[in-house]
Amino acid sequence: MEIGLIAVFLCEGILIIFGFYLIWSWINQTPFYPSKTKPLNDLLKELNITGNINFIDIGSGDGRIVRWAAKQGFNADGIEFNPFLTLYSRSVITLKGLRNRAKIFNKDFRNHDFSKYDFAYLYIFPEHMDSVSNKLFSEMKKGSVVVTNTFKFTKLTPDRIFGKYYIYYVK
Repeated sequence: MEIGLIAVFLCEGILIIFGFYLIWSWINQTPFYPSKTKPLNDLLKELNITGNINFIDIGSGDGRIVRWAAKQGFNADGIEFNPFLTLYSRSVITLKGLRNRAKIFNKDFRNHDFSKYDFAYLYIFPEHMDSVSNKLFSEMKKGSVVVTNTFKFTKLTPDRIFGKYYIYYVK
């Protein structure tokens, strides 16, 4: 009987947390839609990116792209506005033993310094694209790569297109 009661309370707790997550996403207009990592392997080959890379995923969601980048040997950071997804991402990074190469910041991208990054990945809604592009292209080093998934910057022309990815180089 006690195990059944514990299971009920655990399920109710999970549902309550999920409810808060949904409310937070709705209020802040930051829904979660995950990226796939397999196409990124092909993109890396296409771009011939290797070595000691400082990587940032803007709108990192559940952290899968940050974990993928850390497994590629990159120093991988993620920025996520949703505190529930940040907590989840940090937990999985710890459980997978990637804390030495991956970390998640719970903040708005407008309050982050991008000057140390060589590679930025974004999968965010179009209404946020131009505000982040001004910041990225003014702060990142020349030669850095910015890849957007599905949506492109309205004021910039991509240097390359690879499938659903728009590739920009900081000049």
